[in-house]
Amino acid sequence: MRKRASLLLALAVTATALYGCGSSGDSEPAASAAPSGEAKPVTLKYASWMSKGEDKPTIEAFTKANPSIKVEEEVIDGKQYSQMLQTRILSDDAPDVFLLPFDQYAKYANEGHLLDLSSESGMKLMIDNPSVDTAFKINGKRYGFMINSGTPVNPIYYNKKIFGKYGIAVPTNEAEFLAASQKLKDNNVEPLVFGAKDAWTLSGTLYTAMFRAYALPKTNSDIFYSLAKGTVKPSEVIDYPLSFIAGLVEKGYISKASSTLTYDQSVQYFADGKAAMLPQGTWLPSLDPIVNANKDVFELGAFTPPVTQVNGKKYTMSTGDRVLVISSKSKNIEAAKQLFNFFVSPDNLKEYLEKQSLFTVLKGLEVKTVPVLQDYVNNFSSSDFSVTIGSKSALTPAFSKEVDTALQNILVGSKVETELKRLNEEFEKTKSQMVVKE
Repeated sequence: MRKRASLLLALAVTATALYGCGSSGDSEPAASAAPSGEAKPVTLKYASWMSKGEDKPTIEAFTKANPSIKVEEEVIDGKQYSQMLQTRILSDDAPDVFLLPFDQYAKYANEGHLLDLSSESGMKLMIDNPSVDTAFKINGKRYGFMINSGTPVNPIYYNKKIFGKYGIAVPTNEAEFLAASQKLKDNNVEPLVFGAKDAWTLSGTLYTAMFRAYALPKTNSDIFYSLAKGTVKPSEVIDYPLSFIAGLVEKGYISKASSTLTYDQSVQYFADGKAAMLPQGTWLPSLDPIVNANKDVFELGAFTPPVTQVNGKKYTMSTGDRVLVISSKSKNIEAAKQLFNFFVSPDNLKEYLEKQSLFTVLKGLEVKTVPVLQDYVNNFSSSDFSVTIGSKSALTPAFSKEVDTALQNILVGSKVETELKRLNEEFEKTKSQMVVKE
C-alpha cells in the first residue's frame, strides 16, 4: 500500500474553495443515457457539506440526462455534518445518496446503513487501483467510492514577493523552515497565519503533516488501528506535532490574529500580504482572494511541509476525503444507483476534480495540475516519500474534536503536557466506539 507505483498522482486543479468551492464553468459533465421508455418520476435526496455549490454542476447534468429523476440537494453545515447525518441515519431518514467523511465509512458500512455497490459499473475505476480498493473493502464488499483522496500532506503556500524581498529560499526541512520563520519575524513580517477560529485549519494542515510523519513509522504505518488496539496512547503519537505547533507559538511565528480569524478571513489576510505563509489545501490557488490579489504585493508559491524524516523517508497517508455512498434504506435504489454511477464515471469525476483542484491517487484519470502545485505533486512520486493508503480504523468524531480543541488551546498558551493528559483521558471515553476493519 505504500508503494510509489500506487501514487502516480493525479492531482486535480483549476480550483475553487474549501470544503470545496464549486466552479460552474461552461462545460457540463459527460451525460449518461436517459432511461428508456416512459420512466416513472422519482425524487432522490442527495446530501453533502458542499456549501458553495461544488456538486451542483454534476447534479444538474445528471437530471438533464435523466429527466424522470429529480434530485433534491441538501447542504448540511460541515461543522455539524457528522452529527446531523448520524441523527438522520439512526431515525431512518437518511438521504438516498450522500457524501460521507472517510472516518465514518467503516462504521456505517458495518452497521448495515450503506448499500453494497461492489457490482456497480462505477466501481471499476477504484477496483482497478488495488491499494485504494483494499482500503475500502469491508468483509469483501465495497460500500462507497473515493471521490477524492485527502492529500498526503497539504501544501504550505507562501508569498513569493515577501520571500524574494528578504532573500528567503523555499524551506526543504524543519531547520530551514524555522530559520525562514525567524528571518521573517526579524523583519516584522508575520510568518504564518491560520484561520483557527475554524479549528480544522490547524488540525487539517500543518499539524496533520507532522502527526503522520511522526506516528506512521511508530505504528507499523497504521496509527488509528494501533490506537484502537491500545498498542499506543494518543500522547505517544501526538506529543511531537503538538510540541511543534507550540514551539511556533512560543517563538511568535504564528500570527496572533489566527485565533480570531475564520478560514475565509485567513485566506484574505494572506492574500493581502499580512502574513508570509498559509498552510492550506490544494483548492486554494483559484479562490477569489488569491486570484484577485494585488500582484504588486502578492504572488503565490507552494512547498511541501518540512516533515520529519525517519530512516531517510518522509511518511504520510492518503485517505478518502469525500466518499460517495447510497443508503441501504433508500426507497429508490435503482435511481440512486444511476446517480452514483453517473457521478463517478471517469469523465464526470475528472471534471469534478479539476474544477475544484482536488487530489486523487486513482490511476486512470488524466487530471491536470496547476503549475504552482507541480513541484509539490512531484514530491510524492519521489523515493523520499512513503505513502500509506487508508487505515483499518479511524478516530471517532468526538475525539477528533478534542484534538481540534487542544490545538486551539495551545494557540492561546496552554501547555502541551496539559493537553496530552486531557487527550489521553478523552480518548478512553470513546475508544470503544472506534470501528476496526480487520
